[in-house]
Amino acid sequence: MLNEYESGLTDLIAPALLMEEAASARSKRCRRKELTAAQASKAYQFLELRQPLVVEEPSHLHTALGLSVRHHLSFWDCVYLALAISERCDIVTADRRLQTGAQRHYPFVTLLGESEP
Repeated sequence: MLNEYESGLTDLIAPALLMEEAASARSKRCRRKELTAAQASKAYQFLELRQPLVVEEPSHLHTALGLSVRHHLSFWDCVYLALAISERCDIVTADRRLQTGAQRHYPFVTLLGESEP
């Protein structure tokens, strides 16, 4: 997926909260001693350099709330889901819980690595 994006074969989009979520996840992993501060910083810089197109669309929040309540999924995960529905695109995620919970209703949610040859 990353190679396709970097070679221009695939476009990536994400809701505006992507960078905040990425920073929060790196911080959490540091607190749990799963990453050093240097590793967390390097991982975040990697994302900054390859940041997808960030979409700020307040209407996605209302849609995400409805999806979250209807399907018992995390509101934050549903922000990504609402964007994918709006843009008619796939979601590729490393979050198995999101993929498992959403895929029965939204088959375009794929676990990272499963869609790759």
